[in-house]
Amino acid sequence: MREPSELARDADDAVRLVSGLLRRGETGEAFRERVRTESWSATESGLLAPALSVESGTAVRIRREGRLLLVARSGAGPEALRDAVREAGRLAGNAPFFKAHRSSGTSPAERAVERAEAEEEGRSAALAAALARAFPDPRGISATLQLSRIVTERTVVTPRALLPCGARTRLVAAGTIRRSGAERPFSFQSARPFAEAANALALALHEATRPVPGLPPPPGPVDVVFSPSAASVFWHEVVGHSLEADGGERGSVLSRVKGAAVAPPGLDVHDDPGRADLPGAYGVDDEGTLARAIPLLADGVVTGLLADRRSGGVESNGHGRTASFRRPPRARMSNLVANAGHASFGELIERCGDGVLVKEVATGSADPESGRFVLLVSAAEAIRRGRRSAPLTPFALGGEILSALGAIEDVWGNEVLPATGLSICVKGGDAVPVGGAAAALLVRGLVARTARR
Repeated sequence: MREPSELARDADDAVRLVSGLLRRGETGEAFRERVRTESWSATESGLLAPALSVESGTAVRIRREGRLLLVARSGAGPEALRDAVREAGRLAGNAPFFKAHRSSGTSPAERAVERAEAEEEGRSAALAAALARAFPDPRGISATLQLSRIVTERTVVTPRALLPCGARTRLVAAGTIRRSGAERPFSFQSARPFAEAANALALALHEATRPVPGLPPPPGPVDVVFSPSAASVFWHEVVGHSLEADGGERGSVLSRVKGAAVAPPGLDVHDDPGRADLPGAYGVDDEGTLARAIPLLADGVVTGLLADRRSGGVESNGHGRTASFRRPPRARMSNLVANAGHASFGELIERCGDGVLVKEVATGSADPESGRFVLLVSAAEAIRRGRRSAPLTPFALGGEILSALGAIEDVWGNEVLPATGLSICVKGGDAVPVGGAAAALLVRGLVARTARR
């Protein structure tokens, strides 16, 4: 039988503690988190030995009449939970009952660290090989990179059960690459298995060393074909953020028109935490609610809202997420997935006429209340007379949410593919893993402008 993780080892006692803390009219839970990070410094010449760090924490949350009390403590063992429960009870005016704590013996975390150390050499070798493939001839190239493998494990303790949220692993890289006197920032994230992520990192680094020729797009309105990967970011910013149920009293331009047709018939977009192949997957959210897929657009109509336990007037549907045990959960996306249409990629480009093909979007932002959004395009090509043309330099692409949805061509791509550049979303300073999968789109009349450097 598999031994329970450190976060679940004292499950029965933890559940009794949380159950004994809450009073009538209150809801709440405890939240445990353990983050293990391996970090490497790297240059074009090779890799340094990794540094290891482990951070763990416990939070106790109590909700009453729309207010949230959060008490956070370092450590994820029984003593940290008891300390957090004791303090939460004092602040809430409750008096939780404590039994004598039984020692659990040798920490399984210590044994896990021993096993992990035996695997580090293999991961370092895989990263070193990836760097060698990325820089087969390092002459004239200077790279300064920080690489990290981050493993996050979480559990939620409710008054009835201890619920594992699961463990998620991601590979992160950031730094700068210099070639021929030009310096380029580099960033990369992947939640794929380590060997696949290392291969993807090698390809991304190799691509980043190539020259970036191209002309800026003509400023002003432009028709845009989004690749499947770029379309995922479009849906994330335009639909996903607009339908997270934390927009305040006025909500967003989409939540205010729930039930209205805003996009072409036949177009469906839903948020699916169950897509295990995408970075935002989880089975239980960070408040202990079972995650489930939520339709946001169905047949072009606004149908859903992503909710946590504090969303006003809406029951949680498993989308309460937090960046850290120190932060309160809020309604957030997981994996945004759009359905396939019937057009080939080439048909969309031909249908576009004159415009731009957006291959990759580096980042984006949206103001759901006002309805404005901006996408920072990192890779694009011009489209001339229905054919792909010259590469374009990075630029910004913006528009109004309702106008952009209404300007989507009524045919779209016939192949849904996972996003390559969407794995982390930062909102209000909180970063959570996210993913996306979509088909190519043609959107008329977005506004292009030169990106500020």
